[in-house]
Amino acid sequence: MKQKTARIFTVAGHPLVLGTFYVIVMAMENLPSDTAILLSLLVLGLVTLPIVIHNLRKLRKGTYSNFDVSDQKQRKGFYPFAILLFLIFLSALYLLDFPKPVFNNTVIFFVMLLVMALINYKVKASLHASIAFFAGIGFFSISSNIGMLVLVLAMATTWSRLVLKKHTRTELLVGALTGLFFGMISLSLL
Repeated sequence: MKQKTARIFTVAGHPLVLGTFYVIVMAMENLPSDTAILLSLLVLGLVTLPIVIHNLRKLRKGTYSNFDVSDQKQRKGFYPFAILLFLIFLSALYLLDFPKPVFNNTVIFFVMLLVMALINYKVKASLHASIAFFAGIGFFSISSNIGMLVLVLAMATTWSRLVLKKHTRTELLVGALTGLFFGMISLSLL
């Protein structure tokens, strides 16, 4: 039962699931509908789907041992790809003249991704925890109840990664603290 529950939370808090959900909800809450739809399509088409396709291909080839890229050495190949996608995404936001708060918060997330990539040289910090806590803090700009709910999900996701033996306590703590730190910076700009 514990393993099944952990698998549910690890999927619900997966960076691609929760991160994409975060962007879509924040866009729908804070932007005109046509701009929100465009932003949602851009994040799906320029970040989420390319990462899904990339990870599935690497998994099938045997380059990655799992979809989450839980191996620290394998992540060294994942981060440059994710960083490139975010540079493309940021370029699209700039060229399409998205509102400054959208661009600035995406830059903050991008810097968090860069920091996580650098940390990965020493510690395999949890992207699940980092993105979940970043989103939890960000949702406080909409509602403290939603923010608290997502922070509970972030804690459950972090717990799930420990139960599934994907990360150590240190890796989870580093990921969570990184997400909280950059989430607070992002929240201060919303």
